[in-house]
Amino acid sequence: MPEARRQFQESVTHILEAVMFENWLRFYFIAEKSGAQADGDGLEPLVLAVPDKGMERIKEEYPHLLPLAEAMNGQDLDFEASRKAVCLFVIERLDGTVMPRDSAAGIFESATFQSRMQLFNIWVQTHEDALDRTFLDFAAWRGLFAEWLKSDGARELSEKLL
Repeated sequence: MPEARRQFQESVTHILEAVMFENWLRFYFIAEKSGAQADGDGLEPLVLAVPDKGMERIKEEYPHLLPLAEAMNGQDLDFEASRKAVCLFVIERLDGTVMPRDSAAGIFESATFQSRMQLFNIWVQTHEDALDRTFLDFAAWRGLFAEWLKSDGARELSEKLL
């Protein structure tokens, strides 16, 4: 594989990992914000609430992702806040370190990244009940998703998305 292609694929993997981690955080550590007024739809505002023990474990097992957890922990959550947290993490922590400087925007917009992100979202949706049954650490999510990507169904979906 040519060097530029290899580097692009690795960059896609790094950014996708950040997206997956943010999703994992929200999946297991989202909580209603106590004492806050409901919005116009009657929904309580949501906040990311990773307990101290969870933050310690993230620090030990995923130190490269800790800044993302720290930036989000205790913050109100909605789609825009999640998207902004991931984008800032990628720009501040990945762009120019584990990937070429100023390449993040192009990777975010690439068909390869978009299809991988869609596959991940499909995986979460189709496995939500199983993921919700018991707490799985982030490594388990990565492993299960990687295994699912090898399945015939995931390969067919990937071909259709690309």
